[in-house]
Amino acid sequence: MTQEMEATRTDRDALMTTELVPEQILPKVLGTFGLTATYVFIICWITGSSIMAGGGWTAIPMWILGIVTFLVPAGLAVAELGNLWPGQGGVYIWAFRTMGDKMAFLGGYLSWVPVVLNTASSPAIVLQLLLLAFHAELGLTLSIIIQLVILWTVVGLALAKLAANQKIMNVVFIVYIALTLTIFVSAVIYAVGNGSAQPFTWHDALVPNFVGAGFLYGTVLLYLVGVETPFNMGAEFLSVKRSATKMIAYGSAALILIYLLTTIGTMMVLPVAEINAVTGVIGNLGVSGFPGLMEVAAVVLAVIVFVAMTTYQVAYSRLIFVSGLERHLPRIFTHLNPRTRNPVTAILVQGVLSSLILVGLYSQSSMANVTIYLQGGLSVVWLISGFFFFIPLVIARKKYADRYAGEDFWRIPGGMVAVYAVAAIGVVATCAGIYYSFASPWIPGMAPSLWMTWVGSIAAGMFVLGAIVYFFGRRAATKLTKEDSLAHLAVLDLTKPETTSQEAV
Repeated sequence: MTQEMEATRTDRDALMTTELVPEQILPKVLGTFGLTATYVFIICWITGSSIMAGGGWTAIPMWILGIVTFLVPAGLAVAELGNLWPGQGGVYIWAFRTMGDKMAFLGGYLSWVPVVLNTASSPAIVLQLLLLAFHAELGLTLSIIIQLVILWTVVGLALAKLAANQKIMNVVFIVYIALTLTIFVSAVIYAVGNGSAQPFTWHDALVPNFVGAGFLYGTVLLYLVGVETPFNMGAEFLSVKRSATKMIAYGSAALILIYLLTTIGTMMVLPVAEINAVTGVIGNLGVSGFPGLMEVAAVVLAVIVFVAMTTYQVAYSRLIFVSGLERHLPRIFTHLNPRTRNPVTAILVQGVLSSLILVGLYSQSSMANVTIYLQGGLSVVWLISGFFFFIPLVIARKKYADRYAGEDFWRIPGGMVAVYAVAAIGVVATCAGIYYSFASPWIPGMAPSLWMTWVGSIAAGMFVLGAIVYFFGRRAATKLTKEDSLAHLAVLDLTKPETTSQEAV
């Protein structure tokens, strides 16, 4: 009986290809500071503060509610799962180990799709910030062309070595914090002399208003999702054990600071009717700051969003690479550039898909509206992926009880009671976020039916794409044996692995 149990455990714990191969061929370059910067760039989109500020002071309790009910449970869940299975692929591995092969593909796909939607909408954010800085306007055709140029410049930068991109991210991360403090301090100085543009009441600032502003909860969760994404690069961490929980703690503190200070700053300076849903967080400096500050800040934020887009391309391309390793996609998706060790095909595919969506949708409506539509659809799809780390958390505790008893890795304190609480709160919050993202327009005055049509169509289109990818990708990949599908990776030179000079703390 004991021998049978040992055999079962051996089969259960057999290494997946994605847990074995990336460890041998990818350089370990991500330390604690770099991971914290990556975490913030993936999750924190400061332009979300523009939308939140448009909801008035009730945005503050919505932020806090989203942090407590979603960010904290998600952070705890992925910290435990990431320490239990620290390989390349993150949510893909967690779902495979707890829910099986098909669920692993679905979880990985739903976690990957946001890069396509976000990369389709983010060039418009960069462009609108630059137009604000230079007080310019563009026609539709020219704006689409410039957005495509921005997108493919991002793709080109993402093809560079991860270590090089990481140095840029680290510097721009400091600039991000400085910009946040500039917005907030300028707003406080303005409010001291002129009063708050949006009258403050304790009731609005403390009590969430789901009746009048329920859409804000869905918006909050959109701007808090992505906690699991850095684990897509698990094999590239210098040390998961040393850095994973610190990344989540430090990164969460930074993004909470950025969101709350920029939302409050915008509300103190601009009335609701004057807040642009995309550029309002910077536009308020035109009122509170000295001449020229808004223009400089708009260019700075455009650079920050550009770097964040690059971070997305890098982090999410690893999920396509993993799907290729696990033979859900053809071998071409496992191709690595021998010099940079980046999955070239994966990054290029992401760029092509985002370009098609960008051209197709931005030719149908205004730039500002489509940006918000894409973010709404992104919110629905991305939130669904949360089930693939909340549910595996509970399954892992039961299915791998022997590992919890015999191994030393970080886990949620408090035993199964705490685990059930984290999973339950996270699942309920995720369901509420999906509902409010779909049913409540994020654009003031828009008919709910029009909003649901756009958001529902975008989300449905992503699921149809997933079904096509699964069917044809699996069919093509299984024509090769596992050995043949990996043979091309054996030629990579591993004699000079690239690492950072020291571990950031």
